[in-house]
Amino acid sequence: MRVGDVLDGRYELEEKLGQGGFGVVWRARDTRMRRPVAVKVIGHHGGDHAKAALRFVREACAAGNLSHPHIVTVHDLGQSETAGEEVTFLVMELLTGRTLTEVLRAGVPEPALSLRWARQICGALAAAHDAGMVHRDIKPDNVMITDAGHLKVLDFGIAQLDTGVGGLTTTGTIVGSPAYMAPERWTGGRVDGRADLYALGCVLVELLTGARPFGGDSTPVLLYQHLNEPPPALDPARLGLPPQVAGLIAELLAKDPQERPADARTVERRLAELAEWRGEAAAPEPTAVDPSRPAPTHSPVTAPPMPVTPPPPVPAHPPVAPRVPSASQVLSPLTTPPVVAVAPSEDAVRAGLRERRSAAYRAATAGESAILLQAVAQDCVAALGATDRDTLCTWRDFAWYLSRAGDLDGAIRLLSTLVDDMRPALGPADPDTLGARYHLVWCVGESGSDVTAIRLLNELLPDLHAAWGPQDGRVLKARHDLAVHQANRGDLQGAVMRLHALLPDLARAFGEHHPSTVQAWQDLAGYQQRLAQAGRKGGTHRSRAPRISRMELLVLVRRLRVWDFATDQEAGACVEALERGLGVKGAADVVFDAPDHVSDEDLVEEIFGP
Repeated sequence: MRVGDVLDGRYELEEKLGQGGFGVVWRARDTRMRRPVAVKVIGHHGGDHAKAALRFVREACAAGNLSHPHIVTVHDLGQSETAGEEVTFLVMELLTGRTLTEVLRAGVPEPALSLRWARQICGALAAAHDAGMVHRDIKPDNVMITDAGHLKVLDFGIAQLDTGVGGLTTTGTIVGSPAYMAPERWTGGRVDGRADLYALGCVLVELLTGARPFGGDSTPVLLYQHLNEPPPALDPARLGLPPQVAGLIAELLAKDPQERPADARTVERRLAELAEWRGEAAAPEPTAVDPSRPAPTHSPVTAPPMPVTPPPPVPAHPPVAPRVPSASQVLSPLTTPPVVAVAPSEDAVRAGLRERRSAAYRAATAGESAILLQAVAQDCVAALGATDRDTLCTWRDFAWYLSRAGDLDGAIRLLSTLVDDMRPALGPADPDTLGARYHLVWCVGESGSDVTAIRLLNELLPDLHAAWGPQDGRVLKARHDLAVHQANRGDLQGAVMRLHALLPDLARAFGEHHPSTVQAWQDLAGYQQRLAQAGRKGGTHRSRAPRISRMELLVLVRRLRVWDFATDQEAGACVEALERGLGVKGAADVVFDAPDHVSDEDLVEEIFGP
């Protein structure tokens, strides 16, 4: 795309304004209506671009049905071919002004103005929620104050019609801005309009104070803060605001959606009531002093009077020059040298953090260890940086205790992000990175996602071999785990073959009577017995072979997981095709219930079986 291209014979591109969430935004001219417009364009490519195109069309269909003074107006949606490339485009009103991010960069707005803007955002959200739409990405970047002073909520690009099923994210990916995401967005819970209200609470805190309620500088830090830490207390009196503001913000930022206000209209009404508040003792306007009028007998006191220092007395005689003290009077005794404050060295800081980390391991419960390690990790980020080895390893240990405390989903999300951070910082085959990757596999396996665990272990084993050697106990344990996961998903023959190859290596490394060797023999015997029983019953294959190919199943699974349907009838036809093709009633529920960390391809393997 370039300047001068014309879309659909009507929209002439004039200037590229920037890269939007899911497309390039252009300033253009509508040659038919003779007006300037903004055009968001996305090309039709495979992979991620195809998914982005789906979101783009959903955005247009949803936002185009909204009509509200505080929501950007959508004029048109179409498709066009330019320079041999097919594109989908969305035509919107052209806005000029500043986003709230740019406003905040210039300084904190007046509190009353911030409350008014929050009320207007609520009005826009109420209109969207009434239409069954959740914005999902309310943040300062997505709110604009036009040059004329009007507020507009932008970019419904990741909004989703609130069907309660599926999502518009690619598998395993959370779409949104971590600094403003509600706890249920992180945990994969049902998302409704109250998630937008949580994000609004974050934005309002930032507008009033200039700082976000949670200031973590990495995704793992923000994850823990949103899920576990209370937001900082707000002092409305210091801002000249009514005390009810603190209560409203606390409700908006409640961890449990049930404890937040019921809907955006409720918040809009409460903000309107706050706008009418006047203090009990507002400061009087300054007036000229009339000496003929008596002083008031009483007046509201807002602060104690500043003490006045009396002027120094005038000396009766000229001052005498002070006597110069001797050296012995100036110098301190050698036995009491002056104390000079010296900032601790990095080594001292690092040693202190490591000691706290070791102390956290000795806590009474896994949950207490996790809480202590989270605090150490945050201090590591501040003192050493987000990509320092000690910082990353503290987050890894935090994830370990989080999983031991029973929060497998939280540990998987944290470890997935952490592994991505450790690969470039430490290297993919670094021992600490390998430890995090191995624990991620363990958590995924414990969650019951055997196919994903098998895939991750197959990716991990070559790096384990290279780093630790084939006879290392951790490598042998990983090979045993792989056999167990194969058996759990029904591939008994594969598990038996893997254990046959593993047992001689275990015996050489540990001896025949070592617990690891004995456990492998027991597992092998159990799998062989199950194979024999299955053979006597007529084999291990399905009684009814699927009438659908893996590729066809993958297409259906992807459509269901992103809810790629214009009507309920279309969705029903997809569910029917899935269940008819597999010959299993209720198979669609398996797709809907699959956790985010299971990819579409792994889910197909899980459904199809070995």
